Amino acid sequence: MIDCIELTQTMEDHDKAFIEVSFLLDMFVDTIETFVGKSTPSLAVASGRKMAKNMPIYLEEPNASLALSEMIRVFSEGFDINGAFEGKEATININQCPINSVCQERNLEIDGPTCQMFHYYIAGIMAELTGSPARPTTISAGESCSFKLAFSGLKG
Repeated sequence: MIDCIELTQTMEDHDKAFIEVSFLLDMFVDTIETFVGKSTPSLAVASGRKMAKNMPIYLEEPNASLALSEMIRVFSEGFDINGAFEGKEATININQCPINSVCQERNLEIDGPTCQMFHYYIAGIMAELTGSPARPTTISAGESCSFKLAFSGLKG
């Protein structure tokens, strides 16, 4: 029999891991802000674009609605996420947002830099999948999070 430590993890182990990941994400965002400054959104978008190229999504042609549904399909593995397009804007809703959990653990501002970086990261993913730049705008943040992505140059 193979001795797999993953199979012997306790809730205490998971709690400790969550605290560690929360700390690392907090330090990551803080370090990026310190060194990159006002270009932080651009870095998050670039990271999202890079991630989109590695996601299990293949679109023969950029298609905004299909791109959104595929991004949601991939993220639904770990998130309670949904979204819809209306014109050149997509509204994305995340229930029980894990970024909110990190913010609560680290006493970070809700809809602060960590949330904003995540929204720009999603904007980067969607920009890559649609072939059109996207800018996020927060609607609400907290246990449930909603934000819009406004696309420029989106092909109908």
